[in-house]
Amino acid sequence: MNDSQNQLSTAITSLRFPLIFYVIMLHCYSVVYLEGVHPIYFGGIYPFALWLGETGVPGFLFISGYLFFLSKKKYIRKLQARFHSLFIPYILWNALLLTVYLVAYTAGHPQDINGKNMADFNWMDYLRLFWDRGSYDNGNFVPLLCPYWYIRNLLILSLFSPLIFLVVRYLRGLFILATAIWWILTPHNAFIPQSILFFSLGAYFSIHEKNPLTLFKRYRTVLIGLCILLACADIITHTAFPTAINLQIHRFALIANIPVLFLLAHHITTKEKLSSAASYLSNSAFIVFSIHYPIVVVLRKGCIQLFSGSCDFIQIILYFVCIIITTLISLLFYQVLPTKIKNILSGNRV
Repeated sequence: MNDSQNQLSTAITSLRFPLIFYVIMLHCYSVVYLEGVHPIYFGGIYPFALWLGETGVPGFLFISGYLFFLSKKKYIRKLQARFHSLFIPYILWNALLLTVYLVAYTAGHPQDINGKNMADFNWMDYLRLFWDRGSYDNGNFVPLLCPYWYIRNLLILSLFSPLIFLVVRYLRGLFILATAIWWILTPHNAFIPQSILFFSLGAYFSIHEKNPLTLFKRYRTVLIGLCILLACADIITHTAFPTAINLQIHRFALIANIPVLFLLAHHITTKEKLSSAASYLSNSAFIVFSIHYPIVVVLRKGCIQLFSGSCDFIQIILYFVCIIITTLISLLFYQVLPTKIKNILSGNRV
């Protein structure tokens, strides 16, 4: 492995936990919304919850696409690896959460999932929870453990990787551009085009044997300037001067965030080698990603119920407190798990 590839590998390793942290910031806003209009609260948390928060999954999809096609293993071998690293954890984590629901239900606490009480579930409803919670939602469907839509979509993309290879190999940037336009113009969450776009964008670099970090460094000034410009436009139009193209500005900003995150990670890791703490956080990332959502749901519901009449400034403080507590509890959960359990639940990532 040459020096530039080493630098990229180090940058990817150092980004794993920050990207998970961004997902936590997003979910501490999105799992439970405050009732009514709260402009000060929304303006105060938008740069963290949405501008940065929604960068997490696109960043992971980009890295996943790059690493998938960087490997020279045969297709079947890659699928076997994904079976152990993605499919088994996907089934186990959703099964664990379903067990929690069942225990609560049998203890006499009614459980409602996506508008349907578990008392009315048949075996197909239980099976469907591993695919979606009972609603397709224009392609934005999620399994029982909601954040695992990313894992599910990644598994599907892996299955269709030969097709992705062909279109990225021969249509090159035209396919990326078409998919980007599809995603940017699709309303709501647009999970499907988002997954295809960022996975394919990462794949583009591997398939055409390009090092993304080298390219980002070459155009460093332009990329940083563009990121700052789009960040300002995104934050201002969502918090002060709304426009008809807020969503499109936001998605352009998300695309621009990715190369700058790589540049920042590279800058930090060239100044100082990855510390043991950074390596620990990187190893913990998958389990933190897997366990954080139920914690966020409990914390945010509790905060909103206990402080329902509080002013926006208090709600902003509570938002950040929930981020910190969620992260610490998730890391504690990772710390106390036996190593063998960690390996099973993380797909042998520790």
